[in-house]
Amino acid sequence: MADRRFYFFWIFFFLAVSLCLSEKAIAGDKDRYFELGIGGGTNLFQSLNTEQAIITPAVNWKIKDVKSLWFRLEGDIELINDDRRTTLVFGAAPMLRLFLKEMGNNKPFIEAGAGANFISRNRIEDRHLGGSFVFSFMGGVGYEFKTGGRPVGISYRYRHISNAGLYAPNEGIDSQYLILSIGF
Repeated sequence: MADRRFYFFWIFFFLAVSLCLSEKAIAGDKDRYFELGIGGGTNLFQSLNTEQAIITPAVNWKIKDVKSLWFRLEGDIELINDDRRTTLVFGAAPMLRLFLKEMGNNKPFIEAGAGANFISRNRIEDRHLGGSFVFSFMGGVGYEFKTGGRPVGISYRYRHISNAGLYAPNEGIDSQYLILSIGF
């Protein structure tokens, strides 16, 4: 039960932060842009044999009065292919991206977020996810640069998917991705 409360605390924390970022907290149009990311990945830590792909459309807003912090509302469409079938995961997550140091148009960053997702199957190989509603917890590092006036980024992302104790069993999966993104 305590494990479930821990997950819910962090989920509600990220949702509350998202709702509190009103127009007063988020910068104007010049500090907002759309980004489309695509990536490939694999499973971590378990003995699963998966091939994975992810598409991550996002809207990014500069947070006023905080020099290097951006708010992201990111969607995700994830395909997880095991030996038997392909599983579709789709959802959305509020995220924060912190640029560590600006070197002209080059900026390394760290990012983290949590979101809600629906999954097409409750099982990936021998891992039981319990139900069709799952949560994703993500963190990563990356590097953004500009080319032709557009922001382009490459990032490494860790992604955990589980049902946060809503269903039994709760055997989550952990994945890693390499993501290329282009801003518009």
